Amino acid sequence: MTWAQFTLGALVLLPVLTSALTVAAPRSREGQRRLGAGLGVLTAVALVALMVPLLWTVTVDGDVIELALGGYQAPLGIHLRADGLSVAFLALSVIVGGIVSVYAAAMPQAIGHRRFWPLWLACWGGLHAVFVSGDLFNTYVGLELVGMTAVGLVAIGGRDSWQAALRYLFVAVLGSLLLLLGIGLLVSVTGTLDVMQIREVLAGSMDQQRPAVVLALGLITVGMGLKVALMPFHAWLIPAHAGAPSAVSALLSALVIKAPVFVLLRLWLWVVPQGEDLRFLSLVLSVLGATAIIAGAVLALRQSRLKPLIAYSTVAQVGYWFLFAALIGGASADSLTGMPGADVTEDEVISSAVVGTVALVLGHGVAKAAMFLAAGFLKDLYGTDEIARLRGVGRDHPGLVMAMGLAAVGLAGLPISLSFSGKWLVTTSAVATGEYWVVGVIVVGTVLSSAYLVTAIAPLLVESEDEGTAVELPKWQLDHTPALTQWAPLVLGLLTVGTGFLGAWLGGLLEVGAPW
Repeated sequence: MTWAQFTLGALVLLPVLTSALTVAAPRSREGQRRLGAGLGVLTAVALVALMVPLLWTVTVDGDVIELALGGYQAPLGIHLRADGLSVAFLALSVIVGGIVSVYAAAMPQAIGHRRFWPLWLACWGGLHAVFVSGDLFNTYVGLELVGMTAVGLVAIGGRDSWQAALRYLFVAVLGSLLLLLGIGLLVSVTGTLDVMQIREVLAGSMDQQRPAVVLALGLITVGMGLKVALMPFHAWLIPAHAGAPSAVSALLSALVIKAPVFVLLRLWLWVVPQGEDLRFLSLVLSVLGATAIIAGAVLALRQSRLKPLIAYSTVAQVGYWFLFAALIGGASADSLTGMPGADVTEDEVISSAVVGTVALVLGHGVAKAAMFLAAGFLKDLYGTDEIARLRGVGRDHPGLVMAMGLAAVGLAGLPISLSFSGKWLVTTSAVATGEYWVVGVIVVGTVLSSAYLVTAIAPLLVESEDEGTAVELPKWQLDHTPALTQWAPLVLGLLTVGTGFLGAWLGGLLEVGAPW
């Protein structure tokens, strides 16, 4: 077993093990909180170290890492696999999850309950299980672990969060049921659960079985759309993300909803070969994405509180991730004839669309974590997230507002951000395939997102005209807030801009193990 193979299993098992340790420790509530915080920070450091050989093997050597646990090969054994797509999502999880974990350890009120640590660490392990699973059943198991722990994380916000947690539970269970039905159909057709084996079988002549495959993909897509809160399945997300403790809100929006997106990308691009019979499903999916971009942004503009505004921003940003369906569905040799950029191949168009989509997903994860941590810190400190009452707080928290500004650059998809690279690649793919309406949606969405982000941040920099409306804190309280809690959002904000230079690197990374 190589070091890279060892880290592949350790990235999943380590968070689950530390989660069990935080539960089993027979200590007082304060002792459990301290132990959880300590184990959470140690786990974050260890995961960063474990990512190094994985990144080196995939990015430098260009190799796909595979591990059959216990030596039992697919389709009987548990098969782990890390290609470029897996490593990209793992890197997001390790970096953002680690920074938020350090923030939560420094600011106990940001986590809401001592049970935060066992729930979050188990959720972290579940995320990594989804990202490295080589078969659909273990993908389902990882998603279930993520979903159930995420519901628990929402519920620890208190009685006001229980209704949101219950609604989230129903959505998670329904999405998992649809996923399981889809997996069952694929197994009945192909006779295997292994992702690569399913692709090999479906790539052969299976014309008579194709309707069952399309039905399976449709069921799984609807299930994952529920879990990721694609409009019109978005109603559960707003109270869950906005009402959760600040650290939980950041984790839910930045990481948890990325698991179903990963599953969709894996199935649409790595498992099920494209065909004319997927055109209608591709069109529906992309239209829902476009609707989410516009309607989510308009709803965000109508909010008067920071956290709901940021939650509606997530609904809008999710829409961008589904525009790829229109592009891969239209990327045929015939459709490229006579189009601008017709000198490119079908595979190049699909590659550009996928790299752009993944860039948007990763850029959103970093930026949204910064925004939710900053908004949550202000709410925890001042007792409110009403924008009108927080006017002028930038005077006492310049670094925090700067972090929000940098994150806003990424969320709006402005230059020097990874999201800008993503929008550029998706736009060029849309032009190459003649899907010009996608370009229009991206332009309108960018303008609207800039508008609601200015609405959220600008008042924080302006002194209140009415002294009775602004929230004031005693100087001693301001001086005694942990500096680390303000540095964490700033680091994430700087990463939002810094990752903007990684577009070319991301493109090369996703070529490792790609089907095109």
